[in-house]
Formats: sequence, structure tokens, C-alpha cells
Amino acid sequence: MDHLKDAMLAMIRERYPLEPTFVPEDLRHIRLPLGFMTLRLDNWRAPKVRKVNVMRSSVKLPRLEILALEIYPESCYDMPLLAIDFSCMKKKSFIYMNFIPLFTDRQYLQRYVERLRPVVAGYAIGPPAKPKEWMQPYLHDCSIYAMADNGLLEKAFACALDVLRCYLGLLDEAAPAADPEYAQRAAAASLHYCDQLSEKDGSRKMLGRFIGMDRATRIFKEVIR
Repeated sequence: MDHLKDAMLAMIRERYPLEPTFVPEDLRHIRLPLGFMTLRLDNWRAPKVRKVNVMRSSVKLPRLEILALEIYPESCYDMPLLAIDFSCMKKKSFIYMNFIPLFTDRQYLQRYVERLRPVVAGYAIGPPAKPKEWMQPYLHDCSIYAMADNGLLEKAFACALDVLRCYLGLLDEAAPAADPEYAQRAAAASLHYCDQLSEKDGSRKMLGRFIGMDRATRIFKEVIR
């Protein structure tokens, strides 16, 4: 998992300089007694990107390894958001990779999401998991949302790097929206997704069981958003 984290950050740094941004000290590195759980949070900014967020966490019992990388473009771009998340248990892993669309009209999906199709077509990662209702508007047939056997992890790691490579290619091509009203709509759509994530995503409640709901809520609102 740490190898994948390092590989993804190295891929980003090959194209864009990453500048660390503030994360509250009591949230940046959390370690429970006896190392029962550790959690590390890092944020960076980059050209065209308001935030690159990485969460890396380990739980001893039940065994759980988490790696999540999200990229949020600057508000003047209508680029999708990027999510690459792994939650690895003893025998199975939840795997989520997605270009999160800001809009769902056909032209937007063809411009951005269709670029992902040939990438994910090269990998068979399943079976699919059932998404929460709030997530359904953000999922499409190019999303990977699966509870997979751990025998597929190496394939999934390779897929994650290809998904990130594809996303960075789109980012290279991205130009600011010429229409200020459209740019404002894109910015609002991005923050709406972040608010939905912080309010409704089950991972906040899962974190809350380990570190308390106050800190878990702060992570989603102060660090990830």
C-alpha cells in the first residue's frame, strides 16, 4: 500500500510541483495507544489543482489498511474530481476509482469520462459493491466500485496508476472555463460533492469509531474538503 502511495505521488510530481498545505497538527498524524490505529493525512496544492489529499491508515484489529487519494482541480476548471480509494481487509478489499463528474449531460461525460473507458476496460475488478444512494449520481459505467478478492490487488494497483495517468493527461489539457457563469457552476458542483462526502459518506462514521466523531468530522470538513 505504501509502495502504491509513493508511486502515485511520484507520478504527480513528474508533471506538477506539489506544495504542502496546512493540516491541523492534531489531525495530521494520529496514533492510538499500542499502535492499534495509525492515520496520516497530507494535503498539497499544484498548478491547476486546489488540493491533492492523501489519507493512509492502518488498523490492527480487525486488520484494515486504507489508502485514499483525491484530486480537486481549481474552481475555474470543469474537470471531474479524482478518487482512488483502497480499504484492504484480511481476505477482501473495497476498491473505488472514479472520475467524479461535476455535470451529467452527455457532452460533459463524453469530453471527460469517456477517456476513462479504455483504461478500466483492460482490468476485470469485481464483483461490484452496492453504492450508497448519495453516491449514485456520481457513478457511471466507467467507475470501479467493487468488493474484490485480495488476489486481484496487484491488478488493482496497476489499474490505479493507469487511472491516475489518464487523469493527469486530462489535467494537462485543461483550460479555464471562458464563461464566468459556467465556472461558478463548476465550482459550486465541486463543493457540493465535498459537502455530500463529509455529511453522508460511511467512512466518516467508521473513522469516528476509532478516533471519535468530532475528529472524524473535522477531517472531512477541514482537511478533505
